[in-house]
Amino acid sequence: MFSKDVAEVRQLAASEPSWMRRLKIRHLEVFLTLVETGSQSATAAQLNITQPALSKWLRELEEDIGAPLFERGRRLTPTTYGEIVLHYAHRVLGDTTRMGDELKTFRAGQSGRVRVGLLRSAAATLIPKVMTAYRRIAPDVRISLFEDTLDNLLPRLERRELDCILGRLHGKALTAEIFTEALYDEPVCIIARVKHPLHAKKNLTKTLTWREALSYPWIVPLPDTPMRQLLEAELGAMGLALPSTTIESSSFLATERLLQETDMISLVSLQLALYHTETKSLAILPLTIPHARLGPLGLLWVDRHPTAAVQRFLDLVRQESAKLARGATPRRNAPREKKR
Repeated sequence: MFSKDVAEVRQLAASEPSWMRRLKIRHLEVFLTLVETGSQSATAAQLNITQPALSKWLRELEEDIGAPLFERGRRLTPTTYGEIVLHYAHRVLGDTTRMGDELKTFRAGQSGRVRVGLLRSAAATLIPKVMTAYRRIAPDVRISLFEDTLDNLLPRLERRELDCILGRLHGKALTAEIFTEALYDEPVCIIARVKHPLHAKKNLTKTLTWREALSYPWIVPLPDTPMRQLLEAELGAMGLALPSTTIESSSFLATERLLQETDMISLVSLQLALYHTETKSLAILPLTIPHARLGPLGLLWVDRHPTAAVQRFLDLVRQESAKLARGATPRRNAPREKKR
């Protein structure tokens, strides 16, 4: 099978234009630097080459392609053709960096590297369990964690700067370029400090209402985030709106401390809420959001054949998420293949 794949690659390479076979990694690095600096002189200085040589190389490349790669002006701006080259340059350099990392770690006696992008809820609950299990099985694997929003993580995955993402499977995540696998759904919870006045209503056997909760200040996610849109849609369906004292925050630590030290209220995913209740720093308020679902938490990756280290990580995520799903709505979907 391997020899057949190599033969196919060689056949494809032989059919490509000669200029593509002359391209080297260095050329792609030069092209990326041109995009980043927007200037031939700055690129020449940064890469320690002469500007005439750089201009000649770029002119010959554009002649080979048969189209300009940059719009000339006060700043070089990639054309549509340039954007295509940029897309694949990121991918090639990302794969090359990963290959170098794997060879380096192999020579050092390690067994691989895994680069993971993740959302906050996964960072608080799922990832610690996966990491603990992974350390027991393969303690020498180097694992890098990058917490951010899905909008910021997806481009890094496509450029091969990440091996996988633990994120929500919706919208931009469902593309033909990415493999996805749903793990489990989880509801949204409303949380406040343990001694919040609204918690006392449970002891008085009175039903807490949304109007009462909205009489307190809230901390909510930033506009245009799925959690924020979900909350506003639910409130709008009830004829309600957020209070004017609302604070918008994307900071996990700032939100946690504000909730602990004030009577403010916020909403989080179930797993993040359970993390807070386990640490006894916050508690869940008895408020329901009937239709609140953020979309399933799932895995996203781009390589059809991940490295052994990455595959081991994906398998452990599946195992640990199945345990966590007992407190949510399980989803046992098979991986979704890329469109062809």
